[in-house]
Amino acid sequence: MNIIDAHPHIYYDDQTKYPAIDDPWNPGEPATAEDLKSKMDAAGVDRAVFIQTSTFYGHDNRYVMESTRQYSQWATGVVTLSPDNPKHLEVLEDAVTNYSVRGLRGTSDPNGKIGSPNVKRLWTKARDLGIVVNCMVMDDLDRVPEIEALASELDDLNIVIDHCFMLNTFRKTDETLSALERLASHPNIHAKLTSGTHGSARVYPHEDMHAPLKRVIEAFTPQRCVWGSNFPNALWSKGTSYAQNLSLFTTELGLSQSDQDAILGGTASRLWF
Repeated sequence: MNIIDAHPHIYYDDQTKYPAIDDPWNPGEPATAEDLKSKMDAAGVDRAVFIQTSTFYGHDNRYVMESTRQYSQWATGVVTLSPDNPKHLEVLEDAVTNYSVRGLRGTSDPNGKIGSPNVKRLWTKARDLGIVVNCMVMDDLDRVPEIEALASELDDLNIVIDHCFMLNTFRKTDETLSALERLASHPNIHAKLTSGTHGSARVYPHEDMHAPLKRVIEAFTPQRCVWGSNFPNALWSKGTSYAQNLSLFTTELGLSQSDQDAILGGTASRLWF
């Protein structure tokens, strides 16, 4: 089985070369691209989709871009840009054309909107470049109609809902699942199943998240679901290890082999590689 990690963050260990933002969220463990590759090799993961670490680097995507180009044989990248900065349209084109980047992390505008003209402009640019938009609005379910409108208007753009709106078992669980089921009716919207650890109120194997995850998989089908590790796990998955984030899907959820093939590799390969 070809396994692709669709959601690791990477951090360089020299802030002189890649300065951090004020008050960054530190990774809590060594987390360079090379550190990630060691975890991947130990767990049997083949490829990765680097996600820009905006809580550490903001809109400075240089480390993700340069790592994506350096390790293009096993990785690609997703950049995070400001919809209100027209120059970022050029940054996106440069990232795709010259650095092997295959995704944009689509965030809200300063007013918290996804349906604004500037957001649409940036997403349209991503569509024109043939890349994926990872929609990251945290748990703001009020954005669902705006996402639907963009998905309908840009119906040839693949959209992935990052973290499934921060799906969890202790806050807005039913509302979040209903919102995801609503979006699943759009064939170009996909679900990133990274909430199994950080959405859980329990330690591994996070039994409380099993049913919600299966409900999302049923709504989207495995062909529109992807797995991600949330690396570095000391920060983003409550200490649940890299290997455990994977075994949640290979062992604990009881998924069929065909479902695993799609969720752990097939869907991600189609979207980003």
